[in-house]
Amino acid sequence: MDAAQSIPIARIAVVSVTAGILGGSAMIATMWIATRAEWERFNMIVALGSLFTRERKNAFRVGIIVHALSAIVFAALYSIAMWKFGFAHFPVAIFACTGIGIIHGMVVSLLLVWVIADQHPLEEFKEADLVIGLVHFAGHVAFGAVVGLVIGVLTL
Repeated sequence: MDAAQSIPIARIAVVSVTAGILGGSAMIATMWIATRAEWERFNMIVALGSLFTRERKNAFRVGIIVHALSAIVFAALYSIAMWKFGFAHFPVAIFACTGIGIIHGMVVSLLLVWVIADQHPLEEFKEADLVIGLVHFAGHVAFGAVVGLVIGVLTL
Protein backbone atom coordinates (compact mmCIF):
# COMPACT_ATOMS: atom_id res chain seq x y z
CA MET A 1 0.00 0.00 0.00
CA ASP A 2 1.54 3.30 -1.02
CA ALA A 3 1.24 6.60 0.82
CA ALA A 4 -1.53 7.83 -1.51
CA GLN A 5 -3.76 4.91 -0.48
CA SER A 6 -3.03 4.93 3.25
CA ILE A 7 -5.78 5.85 5.65
CA PRO A 8 -5.56 9.54 6.70
CA ILE A 9 -5.52 8.64 10.40
CA ALA A 10 -5.15 12.17 11.79
CA ARG A 11 -8.03 13.50 9.69
CA ILE A 12 -10.23 10.53 10.53
CA ALA A 13 -9.45 11.01 14.23
CA VAL A 14 -10.47 14.68 14.18
CA VAL A 15 -13.60 13.97 12.13
CA SER A 16 -14.49 11.00 14.36
CA VAL A 17 -14.26 12.96 17.60
CA THR A 18 -16.28 15.86 16.16
CA ALA A 19 -18.83 13.61 14.45
CA GLY A 20 -19.08 11.30 17.47
CA ILE A 21 -19.79 14.08 19.97
CA LEU A 22 -22.26 15.85 17.67
CA GLY A 23 -23.88 12.59 16.53
CA GLY A 24 -24.15 11.27 20.09
CA SER A 25 -25.71 14.57 21.16
CA ALA A 26 -28.19 14.38 18.28
CA MET A 27 -29.08 10.85 19.32
CA ILE A 28 -29.79 11.87 22.92
CA ALA A 29 -31.71 14.97 21.78
CA THR A 30 -33.84 12.93 19.37
CA MET A 31 -34.65 10.39 22.06
CA TRP A 32 -35.40 13.11 24.61
CA ILE A 33 -37.70 15.01 22.24
CA ALA A 34 -39.59 11.81 21.41
CA THR A 35 -39.99 10.80 25.06
CA ARG A 36 -39.73 13.91 27.22
CA ALA A 37 -42.99 13.13 29.03
CA GLU A 38 -41.56 9.78 30.16
CA TRP A 39 -37.82 10.48 29.98
CA GLU A 40 -36.98 8.47 33.10
CA ARG A 41 -38.34 5.32 31.45
CA PHE A 42 -36.28 6.01 28.31
CA ASN A 43 -33.15 7.54 29.87
CA MET A 44 -30.56 5.73 27.82
CA ILE A 45 -27.63 7.34 29.63
CA VAL A 46 -28.70 6.02 33.05
CA ALA A 47 -29.70 2.66 31.56
CA LEU A 48 -26.29 2.32 29.87
CA GLY A 49 -24.34 3.47 32.92
CA SER A 50 -26.19 1.16 35.27
CA LEU A 51 -25.22 -1.81 33.08
CA PHE A 52 -21.70 -1.10 34.39
CA THR A 53 -22.41 0.19 37.90
CA ARG A 54 -25.23 -2.33 38.53
CA GLU A 55 -27.05 0.44 40.46
CA ARG A 56 -28.39 3.95 39.89
CA LYS A 57 -25.61 5.59 41.89
CA ASN A 58 -23.05 7.08 39.45
CA ALA A 59 -24.95 5.53 36.52
CA PHE A 60 -25.41 8.87 34.75
CA ARG A 61 -21.72 9.76 35.00
CA VAL A 62 -20.57 6.35 33.77
CA GLY A 63 -23.29 6.28 31.09
CA ILE A 64 -22.32 9.64 29.61
CA ILE A 65 -18.66 8.60 29.43
CA VAL A 66 -19.45 5.22 27.86
CA HIS A 67 -21.90 6.81 25.42
CA ALA A 68 -19.44 9.53 24.35
CA LEU A 69 -16.61 7.04 23.84
CA SER A 70 -18.91 4.66 21.96
CA ALA A 71 -20.16 7.50 19.76
CA ILE A 72 -16.59 8.43 18.87
CA VAL A 73 -15.65 4.81 18.10
CA PHE A 74 -18.73 4.31 15.91
CA ALA A 75 -18.12 7.65 14.18
CA ALA A 76 -14.59 6.41 13.45
CA LEU A 77 -16.01 3.23 11.92
CA TYR A 78 -18.48 5.25 9.85
CA SER A 79 -15.65 7.62 8.78
CA ILE A 80 -13.36 4.79 7.74
CA ALA A 81 -16.19 3.18 5.75
CA MET A 82 -17.00 6.49 4.01
CA TRP A 83 -13.34 7.04 3.17
CA LYS A 84 -12.78 3.44 2.03
CA PHE A 85 -15.81 3.41 -0.29
CA GLY A 86 -15.30 6.96 -1.59
CA PHE A 87 -18.44 8.39 0.05
CA ALA A 88 -16.67 10.94 2.27
CA HIS A 89 -18.07 14.00 0.52
CA PHE A 90 -21.18 16.13 0.71
CA PRO A 91 -24.06 15.14 0.31
CA VAL A 92 -23.29 11.46 -0.34
CA ALA A 93 -21.89 10.98 3.19
CA ILE A 94 -25.20 12.08 4.74
CA PHE A 95 -27.22 9.50 2.81
CA ALA A 96 -24.68 6.70 3.26
CA CYS A 97 -24.28 7.29 7.00
CA THR A 98 -28.04 7.60 7.47
CA GLY A 99 -28.33 4.19 5.80
CA ILE A 100 -25.70 2.78 8.13
CA GLY A 101 -27.55 4.42 11.05
CA ILE A 102 -30.76 2.65 9.98
CA ILE A 103 -29.03 -0.72 10.04
CA HIS A 104 -27.19 0.14 13.26
CA GLY A 105 -30.48 1.26 14.84
CA MET A 106 -32.29 -1.93 13.82
CA VAL A 107 -29.59 -4.15 15.31
CA VAL A 108 -29.33 -2.18 18.57
CA SER A 109 -33.11 -1.89 18.96
CA LEU A 110 -33.64 -5.60 18.45
CA LEU A 111 -30.84 -6.47 20.86
CA LEU A 112 -32.22 -4.00 23.39
CA VAL A 113 -35.76 -5.36 23.26
CA TRP A 114 -34.86 -9.06 23.01
CA VAL A 115 -31.68 -9.45 25.05
CA ILE A 116 -30.39 -6.47 27.00
CA ALA A 117 -33.62 -5.54 28.80
CA ASP A 118 -34.02 -9.04 30.23
CA GLN A 119 -30.50 -8.93 31.66
CA HIS A 120 -30.58 -5.34 32.93
CA PRO A 121 -29.68 -4.97 36.63
CA LEU A 122 -32.27 -2.25 37.34
CA GLU A 123 -35.91 -3.26 37.44
CA GLU A 124 -37.05 -0.03 35.78
CA PHE A 125 -35.19 -0.93 32.57
CA LYS A 126 -36.11 -4.63 32.42
CA GLU A 127 -39.16 -4.12 30.24
CA ALA A 128 -38.36 -2.80 26.79
CA ASP A 129 -41.30 -2.67 24.41
CA LEU A 130 -41.70 -1.69 20.77
CA VAL A 131 -41.86 2.02 21.65
CA ILE A 132 -38.50 1.89 23.40
CA GLY A 133 -37.05 0.03 20.42
CA LEU A 134 -38.43 2.64 18.01
CA VAL A 135 -37.07 5.52 20.08
CA HIS A 136 -33.60 3.94 20.06
CA PHE A 137 -33.93 3.28 16.34
CA ALA A 138 -34.76 6.96 15.72
CA GLY A 139 -31.80 8.01 17.86
CA HIS A 140 -29.42 5.86 15.82
CA VAL A 141 -30.79 7.21 12.54
CA ALA A 142 -30.21 10.75 13.85
CA PHE A 143 -26.69 9.71 14.88
CA GLY A 144 -25.95 8.41 11.38
CA ALA A 145 -27.34 11.51 9.68
CA VAL A 146 -25.32 13.91 11.83
CA VAL A 147 -22.15 11.84 11.51
CA GLY A 148 -22.67 11.86 7.74
CA LEU A 149 -23.21 15.60 7.76
CA VAL A 150 -19.99 16.18 9.68
CA ILE A 151 -18.04 13.82 7.42
CA GLY A 152 -19.50 15.50 4.33
CA VAL A 153 -18.77 19.01 5.57
CA LEU A 154 -15.26 18.23 6.78
CA THR A 155 -14.67 16.08 3.66
CA LEU A 156 -12.02 13.53 4.38
